[in-house]
Amino acid sequence: MKAAVVEHRGQSGSIKEIPAPRPGPSDVLVRVVAAGVNPIDWKRRDRPDTPLPLVLGQDFAGVVSEVGDRVAKYRIGERVFGIARKHGTYAEFTLLSEDDSAEPLAKIPDDVGDADAAALPTAGITALGAIETLDVSKGTSFLVLGATGGVGSYAVQIARDRGARIIGSARSANESLARSLGVDEFIAYDKEDASERLRGGAIEAVLDLVDDSGGIKRIAGVMRDGGRIVSTIGAADVDWFAARNIVATNLYAADTPQWSHAGLRSLLELVEQGAIRVMIAGERPLAEAVDALEESKSGSVDGKIVIIVD
Repeated sequence: MKAAVVEHRGQSGSIKEIPAPRPGPSDVLVRVVAAGVNPIDWKRRDRPDTPLPLVLGQDFAGVVSEVGDRVAKYRIGERVFGIARKHGTYAEFTLLSEDDSAEPLAKIPDDVGDADAAALPTAGITALGAIETLDVSKGTSFLVLGATGGVGSYAVQIARDRGARIIGSARSANESLARSLGVDEFIAYDKEDASERLRGGAIEAVLDLVDDSGGIKRIAGVMRDGGRIVSTIGAADVDWFAARNIVATNLYAADTPQWSHAGLRSLLELVEQGAIRVMIAGERPLAEAVDALEESKSGSVDGKIVIIVD
């Protein structure tokens, strides 16, 4: 099969012919139709301890091609989507277990397209996990820093569906997009600093998708006593925030209850109900998968890039 493979440390990857994985008794072999591009894909590739060779990618949508003799939930020909971390997804085939909490898998309903399904799993589960951790509900004053990216766009829409009041930051050029997602008050981070604009405010919940340790601490000045803040990039100093009576969480999506079959189903239900729409920034063929990953790494992409596998 063709796949985007990293063979040696420091390489960005290239398209290679490699053997297709073979299913064991509890495994599901999937012919990949579409693969979602996430920051975790290049972060994992660039880590010095990542085992090589590595097939890039983890989000996918496809069709069940073969199943092990113990598989009961999935049949050949069914459309499925999920997260395949072990075998990668920038490839013609991927393999995952029928029931593995690290690699959730679910069926795709007929009214959800392959590209949309492939763009949902990692970013959508991360957003859903953050919303639950922050206890965002009707009337919550909710600040999203990075409101038009992959995770941010889902978080804004889920919070809007729950009736929160949403303040979102993004590039000034993205104001219309942010407001269309559900942002009530917009902050252009390339023109002003959210910590200055909102100083003295009483924000209850903050989702910070962009700031480093110093940047995220500045947000404390806009939060109310007893507020809640989540960082998805491990930037929150939990003890520092606790000393200021703010509950901080460094969220690792794979450790949340939403990283599951049930979490995937929840995302599909939100799509089917029209509560969230999938923002696809562009579609690229498998031959351009490595370039698509570099585009994602540049930080200039709003929404999700999806790789279409012929």
